[in-house]
Amino acid sequence: MKLVKFSAIFFIFFISQMLWNESSCFSDVLDTQSPLFNSDYAASVGEKVYTFKADGETVKKIDGVISGIKKNRDDTTYMLIEFQEVPVPGAPLFFDSKIIGMVYRQSQTGNLFEVMPVKVILDFTKNIQSARPDEKRIKSDNQDNISSARGYIEARDYDTALKILRDALKKEPDSPELHGWVGIAMLEMGNAKQAALEFRKAIAVEPGSADFHNGLGYAMLAMESLNEAVASFKEAVRINPKYADAHYGLGTAYINLGEIKLATKEYVILKDMDSKMADRLFQLIMRRGNPETE
Repeated sequence: MKLVKFSAIFFIFFISQMLWNESSCFSDVLDTQSPLFNSDYAASVGEKVYTFKADGETVKKIDGVISGIKKNRDDTTYMLIEFQEVPVPGAPLFFDSKIIGMVYRQSQTGNLFEVMPVKVILDFTKNIQSARPDEKRIKSDNQDNISSARGYIEARDYDTALKILRDALKKEPDSPELHGWVGIAMLEMGNAKQAALEFRKAIAVEPGSADFHNGLGYAMLAMESLNEAVASFKEAVRINPKYADAHYGLGTAYINLGEIKLATKEYVILKDMDSKMADRLFQLIMRRGNPETE
């Protein structure tokens, strides 16, 4: 685990530095005095390179030699390195004290390892950015729209909030966040059926969100579909066991089902998370009968 953390943290830092200082970092790699320098690989066949590998509490250097070049079907080229020891995928590769690539995987032929050169990494990153040029702008616009809509919901101006959210959904109809906030607005307005529909749309895109399952649970609770409410709240706390609001909702659903013992268990869990919310749940339990504990 320490080795994986070292490699991941180091290389993420390396990539972030290249993205922010692409011209200076890339030029520095190219400024080599080697007469055998190749701009595609940053070093030539026969050059000595090295990487690092965790060994207990220390980090050891692993030497290697560039043995060849592998050309892929997409015209990208990887270096083939013969290391003295098995390297770690994701570890940076150095040549003449400069990072020139990342260990990718073991080659299918022999004991060589494929290394992705810096140039390939930079080109790959550029292609991703050019393929989705509006992603950051859309996310930024969505955050602005959500912030505005949230303010109107808190001010109970639901019509204005819904107009903002629906206009945003015309541009990005599959946004789970936008559908989730429409669901919240609908729930606040008392339209639980429409709220449930919106939360389901959000879950279809992002099933791992505890917030959307929690919202669906409250919509089901408002519609008195208690078993469905329990299922939604259970999924929310499965995803996030420390989700206090979902534990409160689950406890409330159990109370309405007459399952006082199960509701009391949620109260015990909730006590360590949110004492005020736990007190409110306890009051609901007391109205139905004496709480039971094991």
